[in-house]
This record gives sequence, structure tokens and C-alpha cells, in this order.
Amino acid sequence: MKKGLSKLFILCIALMFALAGCSDSSTSGETGGNDSKQKEYKLLLGTSSQGGTYYVWGGGWADIIGKNVPGTDVAVEVTGGPNSNIQLIESGDMDLGFVTAWLGGEAYNGEGWADKKYEKIRSIFPMYASVMHMYSLKDSGIKTISDFAGKNVSTGAPGSTSAEAGNGLLEVLGIKPNRVSGVPTNTSIDGLRDGTIDAGFAVTGVPGPFMLDLETTHEVEHIGLTEEEMKKALEKYPYWSEAIVPKGTYKHQTEDLLLPGFWNIAIASKDLPDDLVYNLVKTTFEKHEELLAVDPSAKETLVENLKYSTIPYHPGAVKYYQEVGIEIPDHLLPPKAK
Repeated sequence: MKKGLSKLFILCIALMFALAGCSDSSTSGETGGNDSKQKEYKLLLGTSSQGGTYYVWGGGWADIIGKNVPGTDVAVEVTGGPNSNIQLIESGDMDLGFVTAWLGGEAYNGEGWADKKYEKIRSIFPMYASVMHMYSLKDSGIKTISDFAGKNVSTGAPGSTSAEAGNGLLEVLGIKPNRVSGVPTNTSIDGLRDGTIDAGFAVTGVPGPFMLDLETTHEVEHIGLTEEEMKKALEKYPYWSEAIVPKGTYKHQTEDLLLPGFWNIAIASKDLPDDLVYNLVKTTFEKHEELLAVDPSAKETLVENLKYSTIPYHPGAVKYYQEVGIEIPDHLLPPKAK
């Protein structure tokens, strides 16, 4: 009797192993039977602080990708912004990220803030243009950026484009505030309302939601640069650009504003497979209407705006742009394709 049970036990164990072998996925991330195998990708996307434009944009984009690119899951990660996203991709801890063309260009070329050349980052698609807003309240007496001298100024969260650009602009123009606070925009606006902050910087799309909200309760002083101030800024920061915010964009804005502009771009690790990146880019543009429902700034997520990148494109992205007839500037081609 015991011998019979022993044989039965061995038979059951053998059957269990056989069934397990039939159901396991391969280590390459492929699933399915012998006739059809579907690769699966679990990707990490670096954005910014929770609630920021990058984070909101990333959540919507990841959802679109998950629904339309089979076997692909994109997890949105809270990060310190562009610099952090670049460093995390370089270290292999992140697959995708959002950055400004300015900070991305410096990273790829080993300039400015970058401590080395970050060689793993590649562009995949243009996102939208943002502008450095400079603001105060009408009753503060602050009319120009020169008036920031001796005042309490907020630049933005550490590592954000707002903080990097705000501090950079103050330095290049030789303006010394009494105190510089590195806090997120919403905290800065609260400080402006309660009088602990006199003026601030914020890099965002136009119109900026935070500014529309502030104008519902206070009269805002919108501050622009002179042509000479802009010239000095662009000499120091060649990856910046000029932007004009037309008068009337905001409730209390009575004239055009000349301000620094920054393009935002999506980047990926050069190690991601070409076919995967091709599908990510293709889906992004084919589902443009869905992306617009995520954030209105996606109106600028157009193939012709690829020229605003400062980082070479991933070969998978290049394949898509060539298919739709968009010419890629030589300096943005993958290094091996030149």
C-alpha cells in the first residue's frame, strides 16, 4: 500500500513540474505559445514633484501607452525634475523621463550644471514650450527684475527648471535678493499672499494655472525682461530662447512680455529596443487627441517641433519620423547614424 502511494506521489510531482514548464514566461520577457510571442516591457518614467505639469502629463501619457501598446506598462515616478531624470536614466534606474531642452542639452554635452557627459539619454518626442514667469503684486512696488534686489524671492523647488533658471538669471544680471527660497510654485504663491515672499519665478506653459488662480484674488504685476537683459541671459545660456507672452494673456497684463523660453522633451535610455521606442512615439502622435484631453499644452506635441530638441534622437524615434516624412537635422541624428 505504501509503495503504491509512493509511486502515485512521484507521478503527481512529475506532472506538476511538467505543467509549470508549460506555463512559465521566458526570461526574455516574451509570453504566448510557440506560434506567437509578445514581448512585455515594464518601464519607469521620471517626471517631477507630485501635482506638477510633468507628473500630470506623464500620468496621462502612461495611461495612453498602456492601453495602446500591447505588453507595455509605464509606471510614473515622482522625481526632482529634469536633472534627476537625466541622472537616473544614466545610472540605469529609469527608462524614460521628461526634461527641458536646456538642461538636457547641457547634460548631453557635459556643460553647465552637468559634471560629465550624460551619454545614455536620447530624445524621443517634443512635448511643449514653457516660459519663465516673473511676478509680484501690484502694491509691492516691484516693476522690473532689478527691483528683486533686497527682496525675498522664490525661485522654485531645488533641481527644477524654475530654480535653475531663476538663480541663473539673478546671477547673470548681478541681482542680489535679501533671501532666495527654493520652494514649489504653490508654496511661493501662498507666501506672496501672506507677505513672506515679495516676488517669484515659475517656469510653466502659457497660461500658467497658478497665475490664473492668483489673479482671482490679487492684482498681479507681470514682469518681463528688457532686450539688453535678454541678450545677457542668452549669451550665458545658449540653450534658452526668447519667448513673447502677448498682452492680455493674463487679466492684469497690459503689454507684451519678453521672457526666457524652454522647450520640454521626452527622453529615453539609448538601451531601449528600437521597436519599443518606435511604438511609443507612433502611439503618442496617433493618439494626439487623447493627449490633449490630458493637458492643453499637448497642442504643441507635433512632429515638426522635433527640431527644438538638444539631444540626438533614439533610432526607434528616427524610424517613425522618417516614415512620416520629417527631416531630422544632422546634429539630432543618433551618433552612429551620422
